[in-house]
Parts: sequence; C-alpha cells; structure tokens
Amino acid sequence: MPHRRLPNTISSVIRTLKAARDKYKTTPVVTERALSTEQWAKLDDANPNSLLSKLLKEANDVDLALAAQAPLTNAFNLAMARLTMYCSHFHQVLDLGITRGTFAPGARSYYGRDIGATALPDLSTHIAVLEVAEKIVNGEAARAAAESGGTWDGGQTWDSGTMWDGTHVAMALPSAAQVGTLRTEVLTDHNEAQQALENTDTEREEAQALYAEAQALAVDICDTVEFFYRKDPDASSRRTKCERWGVVYIFDPGEVPPTPPAPTPPPTP
Repeated sequence: MPHRRLPNTISSVIRTLKAARDKYKTTPVVTERALSTEQWAKLDDANPNSLLSKLLKEANDVDLALAAQAPLTNAFNLAMARLTMYCSHFHQVLDLGITRGTFAPGARSYYGRDIGATALPDLSTHIAVLEVAEKIVNGEAARAAAESGGTWDGGQTWDSGTMWDGTHVAMALPSAAQVGTLRTEVLTDHNEAQQALENTDTEREEAQALYAEAQALAVDICDTVEFFYRKDPDASSRRTKCERWGVVYIFDPGEVPPTPPAPTPPPTP
C-alpha cells in the first residue's frame, strides 16, 4: 500500500514548498487552490521576506560557499600529498647517502630521527607531515652549521664500513629548501581552506535556523492538500492530484506504481 513520505531534509522541504508554490500560481480558480492564504503568504516568491524566499536564499548561499570551498580544499589536499612525498623522498635519499658515506652516520639526529633508524618518520597524518617538514628545514640548517664549523675529528666509521670524509654536503633531490617552500604553500592553502570551511558552516547554520519552520510548513501543506482531496473516491487519482502540490508517495517493495494514462491525442482535422 503506497504511503506518504513527509519531507525531512532541507532539499526535500524545498522541493515540497516549491511544488506547492508553482501549483498555486498555475491554479487561477480560487476554489481549486488546495492551500490557504496564510500558507501562500509563506510561499509567495514576489515577497523576498516570505519563508520560502528566505530559505531559498540561504540554501543558495550554502551552494555558493561550497563552490568556493571545493577548489581551496582540493588545492590543500594536492599540496599536502606533494609535501608528504617530498618528506618521504628526503629521508629515503638521506638514508641512502648515509649508506654511501656521503653524510655523517649521525645525520639522522638533526632531523628528529634515531641515529640507527631503519624506518621513515611517521607521515600518516597532516600534523605529522608538517612536523616532519619543519624538522627537515631546521635540521638541515643545524647540520650545515655544525658540519661547516670544523669540529670533525678525522672521520667516523660505522657498521657498513663506509666513511664520511667530514665535508658538508647539502641534501638534494629534494633539498630542505624545496620541502620548506612546499610546507609554506601547504600552510597557506590550509588557512584559506579553513576560512572557506568556516564560511560554509556559517551559511549552513543560517539555513538550518529556518529549517524547523519550513519543515513544519511543508508537513502542514501535505496535510492540507490531502484533506482538500479527501473526497476523491479513487485512491490513485487522489494521490496524483496531491503529488501536483508536492506530496510524495512511496510504494512498498514489490508494489508497482500505476502507469499514468496516455494523453488524449488531438482530433484529426
């Protein structure tokens, strides 16, 4: 048995109210209008202060806010993915350089890692990536200062048998400067995306503030319309008339909605 489904989201409430508004406007005979004048006053699109007009404006503001937010969020995600890759590659290249003897065995400690670490730093979260990137930038500067200060004691041999010759070699492919540039880009993109997100939240809150009243109106309209056509003896015909005013019916599993009759062709001249 088909039954009525009441609107319970902003989008379904708007659909119901717009359908009722449009049907009211295309029903010139007053006695055929299923809505009261009080209900129409809340739907009247000629009045910018009607409930539906305000709800549509707020819903549109949410759409505009989301449209502005999407590219900023996407830019942040892309920049973060690139920074994550650069941080990973930096430490992979550093480890290979230590193995070859290009860098001092203790070089990892400048970047916040254990001297004998065999695993890459944690890059599983945005916060972790930003912390790793910051340590790369600061660690490279600290290593350059220490290794350029002439404190080397003649060579350090470690378990691979390779030896660092004491010469400072800057990390490259990627460099710490490249990581730092990407980190700055990520922080800028994050701030812009965050501001856009907060704006979207504000617009949603403004739309939500109208929801309770609008949902109550949509339910009231459904009740009013069904009462208006209550004397129609044919259930299918009654539902069809109500649907034109925005009432929604759903069918249980296995039920097939009736096929609407084909329009009568015009008479042959």
